[in-house]
Amino acid sequence: MFGITAFSRLTGIRGQRMDGEQDSGAAIARELNCAAMEGDDERVKQLLAQLLHSRSGRDTARLQDQVAALEELFYAMRTLAVTDELTGVYNRRGFDWVASRLLRHLCSERRGALLMYVDIDNLKTINDTEGHSAGDRLLAAAGRVLRTACGESAIVGRIGGDEFALLARQCGAESHGLLRQRIQSAIVDCNATGEAPELSMSIGVADFDPLRPTSVLALLEEADSAMYAEKLRKLCVPPPMPPYEAVKPCLALVASAG
Repeated sequence: MFGITAFSRLTGIRGQRMDGEQDSGAAIARELNCAAMEGDDERVKQLLAQLLHSRSGRDTARLQDQVAALEELFYAMRTLAVTDELTGVYNRRGFDWVASRLLRHLCSERRGALLMYVDIDNLKTINDTEGHSAGDRLLAAAGRVLRTACGESAIVGRIGGDEFALLARQCGAESHGLLRQRIQSAIVDCNATGEAPELSMSIGVADFDPLRPTSVLALLEEADSAMYAEKLRKLCVPPPMPPYEAVKPCLALVASAG
């Protein structure tokens, strides 16, 4: 996130090597990187405040402005590093990072969770027939649908080209069905607008048991398998039978021929 050279230019702190100690600017840059990846906001603020005391009262006002700018840049860069630009949800890195933190927290509270693996149906066909701009609109719509259905209580990420994942706290045995219903309702509302090609999703679910904790990757693999099974069921479902009135003439013709 923070290159040591860029960090030094922005803050004006280059540090001097004394008694074998490492460059102070480089050390702070490394610590900021670690604090960023761990999501330790308090440590970030401490490190930035440390810069205010790195000079003996010289250029204090200017340094305060630089630290404020650096703090703003830090949070902007962290957001960019974990966000999928097209859909506005987490990218794979961001999802893995935030989901792992949530699972650790749920383990300590002995609370369960569910992970959904979502595949956008027919995206390749839409890209091939209507163009990639139409496919991009569909992906953006999928991100909006999942955010609308899940609200702020779930973590949503785009983890592949046409694949999304969401992690939500478990709130009873009915959580699966209720969340699916909300997603389907949001899909219907989205398709009614006509702003993107028709959206359809295949979804697989995996449960997180805090008494038998597992990793985000393991949950993704389990939910991916369930999603693939659902997609196969869709492909194998026979077309609906035509109404009797539609086939009545054909039946009469067969009867007369017999």
